Amino acid sequence: MTALKNQVALVTAAGRGIGQGIARALAAAGATVLVNSYGAETTARTVALIEEAGGKAEPFVGDITDPDTILAMRDKALSEWGQIDILVNNVGAGSKDAVQPPKHELGGHMAMWNSLYGQNLLPIVLMSEAVVPHMLERKQGKIVHVSSIAARTSMTDQALKMFVPPAYGAMKAALLSYTQNQAELLGPANINVNAVCPGIVYTDAWKANAERVVAHVERFKGQDPRTWFEGIARGDYPDIFDTTPLRREQTVEDIGNAVVFLVSQAAMNITGQSLMVDGGMVKL
Repeated sequence: MTALKNQVALVTAAGRGIGQGIARALAAAGATVLVNSYGAETTARTVALIEEAGGKAEPFVGDITDPDTILAMRDKALSEWGQIDILVNNVGAGSKDAVQPPKHELGGHMAMWNSLYGQNLLPIVLMSEAVVPHMLERKQGKIVHVSSIAARTSMTDQALKMFVPPAYGAMKAALLSYTQNQAELLGPANINVNAVCPGIVYTDAWKANAERVVAHVERFKGQDPRTWFEGIARGDYPDIFDTTPLRREQTVEDIGNAVVFLVSQAAMNITGQSLMVDGGMVKL
């Protein structure tokens, strides 16, 4: 597949999971991918998988929540290839470093909200602002932000307590607003801006969640973590998760394919949208 031949894509937080799936899908579609990840080993692994499949990629190791890293990643792409056609902001989830809460009654809440803001919203804004001037100059570009189904629906009380704190959904919802505003501002310059909202995907984070559940939640103790996770899509826990009509889990490849579509010419008239890739869990 060569739909993205001669295009350069930047993908943040692509060392594993969804980010890796996106980077591999873009490379398989013909793009040259600059792969960012926090760790050297995970970055190298994604690049190796792309190259083994015949694709083109280069590593860029660094904490993409750091403005200096953001600017350096942009500058590397421009110095190496002279262009940035695609930006995929996948950075998110929890902070790599523990945030020390202020020593007062609201300290814990402040620490959580500040941490999730600093990991799920601010670096995406900064990365976009770093790359957009180049896209404006060229009058072309594709931007995709990775949000979440948590941005479009409230989880059950049990899910909020066990897995997805309200601050996470709030940041992902703000990201969708940012997506719409960016699309309005950048559309006249032929720049498409969209978001992908993954469902519940078996990444390292959900693997850890599953292991914690079967170890500590009485009704699930002793179950195999992977088997327990598969029960989410089957609808085995309606008091915790909304049902998924297709009754199958989503994969990182599903998310990667959605991103490839949104940055391809097939989606040239799609902008300001949030594409749910969740098996129908959230219906809009």
